[in-house]
Amino acid sequence: MTDTIVETYSADAPSYTVGAAASLFSSYVVTSAISASHQIGLLDLLHAEGGTDVATAAGNRLDHGVVRGLLDTLVWAKVVEADGDRYLTGPGFADVYAARGYFYWVVKGCGELFSIAPDVAAPEQRVGDFYHRDMRAVAIGSRLIGDSEVEPLFDEIVTGLDFAAIADLGCGSGQRLIRIAQRDPSVSAVGVDIARGSVELAEKSVADAGLEGRVHIVQGNVLTLEPTEVFADVEVVTCVFMGHDFWPMQRCVDGLANLRRAFPNVKRLLLCDVVRTPGPASPETTTIFTLGFELIHALMGVYIPSREEWLTAFEAAGWDLVRERHVAAPPSGILFELVPSAPRSA
Repeated sequence: MTDTIVETYSADAPSYTVGAAASLFSSYVVTSAISASHQIGLLDLLHAEGGTDVATAAGNRLDHGVVRGLLDTLVWAKVVEADGDRYLTGPGFADVYAARGYFYWVVKGCGELFSIAPDVAAPEQRVGDFYHRDMRAVAIGSRLIGDSEVEPLFDEIVTGLDFAAIADLGCGSGQRLIRIAQRDPSVSAVGVDIARGSVELAEKSVADAGLEGRVHIVQGNVLTLEPTEVFADVEVVTCVFMGHDFWPMQRCVDGLANLRRAFPNVKRLLLCDVVRTPGPASPETTTIFTLGFELIHALMGVYIPSREEWLTAFEAAGWDLVRERHVAAPPSGILFELVPSAPRSA
């Protein structure tokens, strides 16, 4: 029998195998695990029960090895803690659960585009449908992101307005209109979204809520909407997290001006968006979402305007700003409340 010779190489491990670089690598894996754990219901289970074992979490549908791998990855980040055969919510769980929409937005919604960043870095390579985002996931993530501050703020403002019909541009999952229609049975609503995935999700949500007769979903480009019967009586128009798609400046001015033509009876425009952050990013000052939001739109060739640029566009398009509200979630978010400008004297 031949003896096996075992040699140990004693040189120091390269610095990148531990420490900051290793943490960046592992953080990417954790971010992916959080997104997946949200989609398969693992985060909701942990939130409801405070803990789980692999068999319970996997049930009859999921691979036990994958579920264990997700949980072990969350252990690394202290999102959960291992306790024998069980995994319990850890010190980081509450924040991660509250922020799950951000993780789902960046991984499931935008992951493919991040993966092809080198391929679209040159503008001439952005030809046709050069990228794909999972717009259903973007819609779900955006809804979760807005639930903490933006949606309650919308409810507060909308409740104080007198109107019979409302439209939501970039309606995503349709939840905002469903909530408004359920609160006031006299209100009719119409949602507009360009993405087929979002439209299908909104249509299903409306049907599930039993509101098909009062909430209509339309697929269309909000920049070039034409007056239609379903738009004729709309008095309030809302637009959340997609206003940057109006830009650059002249296209934004033209699009905002066209809204007054498409909705001839509009009395109020509520536009909420994330504005461009000033100065360089740093771990000390950059908040969640900011890096991902600005980079993903740079990859798409979409310009993110500053607050001051929005104000210039509103004035040029014939909208008067009556109030603005700044929110912390999402970071750098502003809700602009606008009314049509009065006709100018000749």
